[in-house]
Amino acid sequence: MVDSVELIPVTDQEVEEAVFRAWEEGKGPHALSREFAIPIRRIEEIINNMLPTVDAKNQLFAYKRELRRLEDLSGECFVIAKRDKNPEYMHLFARLNERVCAMRGIGNIRTDPMAVEVAQRPSQHDRIKQVINDFWDRLSPAEKAVRNRLNEMPAERALELLGEPEQVHPDRIGEP
Repeated sequence: MVDSVELIPVTDQEVEEAVFRAWEEGKGPHALSREFAIPIRRIEEIINNMLPTVDAKNQLFAYKRELRRLEDLSGECFVIAKRDKNPEYMHLFARLNERVCAMRGIGNIRTDPMAVEVAQRPSQHDRIKQVINDFWDRLSPAEKAVRNRLNEMPAERALELLGEPEQVHPDRIGEP
């Protein structure tokens, strides 16, 4: 007894879709060529025809689609991280957020720790200002009053009132 197999006519479109689905599942062109009894060049042509063309419009569409997917995934990770206090999801959320910001062109998310540390240090001007203020704070109230009064009048007037400067020995500078 001979088994007979009834052949079902298959259209080219159905074959192309089957080849593409198999390729998407991970089969290589050589395996597809053997499975469908089609030359490798034709397999590659089928795959190329089934993929979208690479032009500005399709690239923009793909970019927006991927950005939307990342934002959705980031939102889900945020909810889980907040609810469960899960450090893995917190880290994943942070990384996804970095990527979303980078895709949207929102600043440079990654920062240089040395640059941050330097930015947190007071400037040279602020350090000098602080030294002067510290010196001023150490003066007695009478010394502060004298200096304020001298600052209010012209230098010539201050010299008239104070008289000629005394000769001070270099070793005694700063002593009363």
